[in-house]
Amino acid sequence: MPNGFEPPRRLRIFAFDPWTAIRPGNRNIREVTISIPSEFDKIDRRAPCIGPQGEYLEVVDYDPTTRQFYQSIDLNSPEVLFNDGLTPAADDPRFHQQMVYAVAMETIRNFERALGRYVLWSPRKKDDAGREGDTYVGRLRIYPHALREANAYYDPAKKALLFGYFQLDAQSRSAPPGTLMFTCLSQDIIVHEMCHAILDGMHPHFIEPSNPDMLALHEAFSDIVAIFQHFSYPEVLQDQIARTGGDLERQSLLGALAQEFGKGLGRSGALRDAIGGFANGEWRPHEPDNTALHRANGPHARGAILVAAVFRAFLNINRGRVADLFRIASGGRGILQPGSLDPDLVARLANEAATSAHHMLNICIRAMDYVPPVNVSFGDYLRAIITADYDLFPEDKHGYRAAFLEAFAAWGIVPKGMPILSEGSLIWPLLDTSALAQTVTDDTLQADISVLVTRPDKLLDDLRAQYPQRNGRDNDLITGLESDKNELVKSLNEALRKRMAATGNASRAQEMMTKEGLLQQNLLELEFTTPREVIHHARNFYARLFWGIIVKQPEALLQTIGICMRKDAPQTISRSPINDLPAMQVRSVRVASRLGNRGHFEREYVVELVQSRAGYLDREVQRLADEGQMADALGLWNAQSRFVQLTTLRRDFAYRTGCTLLIDTRSFQIRRVIRTPYRIDEDAGLEQVRVHYAAARNTPRNAFDAPVTSAPASFAALHRHVHHGQYHDGCS
Repeated sequence: MPNGFEPPRRLRIFAFDPWTAIRPGNRNIREVTISIPSEFDKIDRRAPCIGPQGEYLEVVDYDPTTRQFYQSIDLNSPEVLFNDGLTPAADDPRFHQQMVYAVAMETIRNFERALGRYVLWSPRKKDDAGREGDTYVGRLRIYPHALREANAYYDPAKKALLFGYFQLDAQSRSAPPGTLMFTCLSQDIIVHEMCHAILDGMHPHFIEPSNPDMLALHEAFSDIVAIFQHFSYPEVLQDQIARTGGDLERQSLLGALAQEFGKGLGRSGALRDAIGGFANGEWRPHEPDNTALHRANGPHARGAILVAAVFRAFLNINRGRVADLFRIASGGRGILQPGSLDPDLVARLANEAATSAHHMLNICIRAMDYVPPVNVSFGDYLRAIITADYDLFPEDKHGYRAAFLEAFAAWGIVPKGMPILSEGSLIWPLLDTSALAQTVTDDTLQADISVLVTRPDKLLDDLRAQYPQRNGRDNDLITGLESDKNELVKSLNEALRKRMAATGNASRAQEMMTKEGLLQQNLLELEFTTPREVIHHARNFYARLFWGIIVKQPEALLQTIGICMRKDAPQTISRSPINDLPAMQVRSVRVASRLGNRGHFEREYVVELVQSRAGYLDREVQRLADEGQMADALGLWNAQSRFVQLTTLRRDFAYRTGCTLLIDTRSFQIRRVIRTPYRIDEDAGLEQVRVHYAAARNTPRNAFDAPVTSAPASFAALHRHVHHGQYHDGCS
C-alpha cells in the first residue's frame, strides 16, 4: 500500500452489528480498534459531500431519500486523531462514514498481504469523452445511505458500494419495530460488498452466470473473507472461546454473518451461519451432506455449501492445532471439566485459532490466482486452493490440504470427471515441456517472455515490424500499445513530480524518464513502489505485448493451453481485426508475491487469456451462424422470436473459455496451465453452457430477480431482501 512507512491510523468500529453489541453479554466486545494505512489526500472541507478519501476509496454521504448530504467526518481532525476515531454510535452519520472506510481499508489490506500486489478496481469501458477503452478507476465510491431498503450491493457500472437502511416492522426479532437499521454498520456486510468489488477487479467475467456455481462463488467467497476477518480481533476471539468452552463448533458470533440484519428481517438468527442454523426454533450444527449441492438452487443456497465446507476444513485444522492444549489442561484425557476456562488457556486457544484463520484467509484469497479466468466451478476452486498451498508449502506440516480435501468431499464438492480424489490429482498440471520440445526447440517462448519483462521496447519494435501500417494507419494493436505507453509515461512522470514536491529534492529530476528509458526495465516490478495508476497502465501495456507473443506460438502449445487460432474455426468466435484469426483477449498480466515456507518471497507472473463466442439457445441457429450463413440464421432466429423487427442476429449468451498461465519470474518458463475443460471451438463446452442458460431462462422468476444476462444488476438482485422476514436469495 502507498505510504507504507507512515504510522498506521487507528479507528474504532463496531465488532458486530450495533444491536448485537449493546446486549449485556456482549458489551465487552462492543467495539474494536483496527489499524489501517494512513493514506489520506488533502481534502477541501468546504465540499460537504466528501467524506474520508484516500488512494483507494472515497465516501460520499448523500441520502437520495431525504435529498441531503450528511455532515462529513474529518479523519485528520485532532478530535479523531487523538481518540482513535469517533465513538461508535448508530445515530451519528459521521461514524457511519468512519465505519465503512475503516472496514473497507482493512479488507483491502488483507488482500494485498495475501496476493503481494495492489488491489485495482475494474476499469471503466469508456472514458469521459465516450471513447472505448479501459479507463483507470482510482477510487471506489462508498455511499453509506444510498438506499431506503433492506439491501446493500456493489454496482460494477458506478464503481461504487451502495448501502441501504430500513425501518424494522412487527416481524423483527431484533430491535423494536420502527427502529432504523443501517447495513453500513454491519462489518460483515461491508466486507462482503468489498469482496465483490475486489473480485470484480481481478476477474470481471465472474459476474456472468455461465454455470450454477459462478454467482454462488462470488457470494461464498465474500462470506468466507468476512467470517475469517472475525478472527483478527483478539478481544472478540478470547471472549467467544471462553463462552464456548474452547469448542468453536458451538453456536457463536464467529461463524455467523450479519446477526442483527437477519433478525431484523424476521429470521431466528444471523443472515448466514457457517456452523449451523435454526430449525423449529432450535439451533443445530450443520451436518455434512454430499448430496446437498445437487438439490441447492440459487447463488446463496449453493454458496452456503461452499462456505460450510471451507469452515469445516478450518475447524478440522484448528482441532488438530489445539489438541495438545486440551490434553495438557485435562490431565491427558482431552476433555475439559465443566466450568470456566483458565484465562491462560483461553489466550493460547485464541492464538491458535487466529493463526489458523489467518492462514485459511490467505489460502482462500491466493486461490483466486489459480482459477481459470472464466466459467469457474466449485471443483475448480478446490483445485486452486490445493495447488496454491502446495506451491508455497509442499510438505503440508499442519494438514491444511488434507483438511480441505476431507471437508469438500464431505459436502460433495469435487471436480467433475475425477474418479480418484487425491492431492496429486487435484493439483493443476505443470506445462508438459517434453511434448513441446518437438515444436519449440529453441526456447522461443521463454525468450519472448524474457524480452517482454526486460526490454518491452524491443518487443514493441518487433510487433510494429510484424504488423505494419495499413492504408497509412497503424493497426489497433500498435495504436493501443502507443496509447498505453503514453499513459504509462505520463502517470509515472506525474508520480515522480509529486515525489519531488513532497521531498523538496531537486536532484530527483534526473529520475524523470523518457519513453525510451522507461521501456528498458521491468515495469511489473514497480508494485508497491509507485502509484496504482502506473501499475494499471503497465499491466495494460504488457497485456497487449503478451498477445503478440502468444499468437505466433506453434499449434501444439496453443492446444495445450486451450487457445484456438484456427482459420477455419466457427464463425461465431470473435475475430481479431489485427490478423483475422479468432480473437484472444489477454485479460491480465500481473505479479503475485507470496511468502513461502523457507521465509522468502516466491514471485510469479499471472497471465489470463480469454476467448469469446456468440451462443444461441436454438441449435439450428447456432449451426447456421457457425457456418457463416448469417442470413439464414437471422431468418430462423427472427421466426422464433417476438422481436421480429430486429435486423441483426444478436447472441443469446456469451460462451467464453480461456486459461491462466503461471510463469516463473526467474526462468520465464510457464509453470502451470490452468484452463477451462474445453476450447472455444469445442461444441461440447458450448452445449453445457447452453443447457444451463436454457434452464435458467425457463425457471419462473419473481419481481426481485434481475434477468440472467444483466450482470451489473445481478448484485442488486442477489442482495435484495423483502419485508416480512423473507430473505431473497435469487431462488424462485
